[in-house]
Amino acid sequence: MAVPFLDLKAIYNEIRTEVTPEINDVLESCGYVLGPKVAAFEEKFALITGSRYCIAVSNGTAALHCMLSASGLEPGSGVIVPPNTFTATVEGIILAGMVPVFVDTEDRTWNLDPVLVEAFCEKNRTPRGVVDPRTGAVVRAVMAVDLYGHPADHTRLESIAGANRMMLFEDAAQSHDANRDGSPAGSFGMAASFSFYPGKNMGAFGEGGAVTTDDKELNDKARSLRDHGSRDKYYYEYIGHNYRMCAIQGAVLGVKARHIHRWNDQRREAASRYEQLLKGLPLQLPEEAPSTRHVFHLYAVHTPRRDALRDFIALRGIASGMHYPHPLHLQKAYAYLGHAPGDFPVSERNSLENLTLPMFPGITPAQQLEVADAITAFFRE
Repeated sequence: MAVPFLDLKAIYNEIRTEVTPEINDVLESCGYVLGPKVAAFEEKFALITGSRYCIAVSNGTAALHCMLSASGLEPGSGVIVPPNTFTATVEGIILAGMVPVFVDTEDRTWNLDPVLVEAFCEKNRTPRGVVDPRTGAVVRAVMAVDLYGHPADHTRLESIAGANRMMLFEDAAQSHDANRDGSPAGSFGMAASFSFYPGKNMGAFGEGGAVTTDDKELNDKARSLRDHGSRDKYYYEYIGHNYRMCAIQGAVLGVKARHIHRWNDQRREAASRYEQLLKGLPLQLPEEAPSTRHVFHLYAVHTPRRDALRDFIALRGIASGMHYPHPLHLQKAYAYLGHAPGDFPVSERNSLENLTLPMFPGITPAQQLEVADAITAFFRE
């Protein structure tokens, strides 16, 4: 039996009768950009994230750029960020006129390691503040990524950031409806960014993104920046962008907001089944920190034999992924930062060894057994 990596059609079929009239409302109104459907979604998502404000934008990269641009950080500021993430995380930093400062991750959750962040700050503290020795940038912010759907240790990172006069930001693109230490993903630090790319836990029928925050000034500026720097039509306070959300995506996401918690419960149940099916094999399985709701955007296992395992299960019709096979500090686009292999060993091991298995709401026990049987057969052979 072939097993897909994810099944977007099944999710669509589940909400078809709910989402069709919502989309038809947009089509009948001919109001295709922003509007009441987007505003209603913003209210719903603010509640999900425990935030005062939600600013819907056109995609996740726009959310990162808009969030940092609206933050009040000085141009040229350094932003601590992990290297094992999608390039959009760092693109947002650079587009906002800031400097990425890579710090390695912990090998249990693959999230930014607070111990290493604190050590970096102590080692590079100067009278001007914490200064990145490679670029000379004064580090004024930390941005952690909730990789694979597991929230980073934002509570500890916020303490470290505060002690060093830095802001904390959250890239929550993979952690819709996740929770840590009693707080939802999207509620930590100064602000958080989300992506609603179709394959996310709460995906649009196209592109979409959002910024969540409790800060009124950041909210007001981000709303202006997403609409060409304007609060009133044809009057411009800033050089902005066209980062407005399409009304159809607002309609779709407003429906999906009703289902996200239940869908994530199904992902968590599937993760528990994988854990039982795969225990005892020479694989590093995902872990969940105490007081955490991991939402398993991706179910990532790790093995030094990743490539051979992937090829083997593909012959049996099992789809899989690699997130992410090349850490950012070793990518050509970021070569100017001067990093070399070995600089961030945990992130590099993640890139060499991670394999993401089929994971989606509604994945059946039979499908998961097929995946587990194929993996077991590989290690037996």
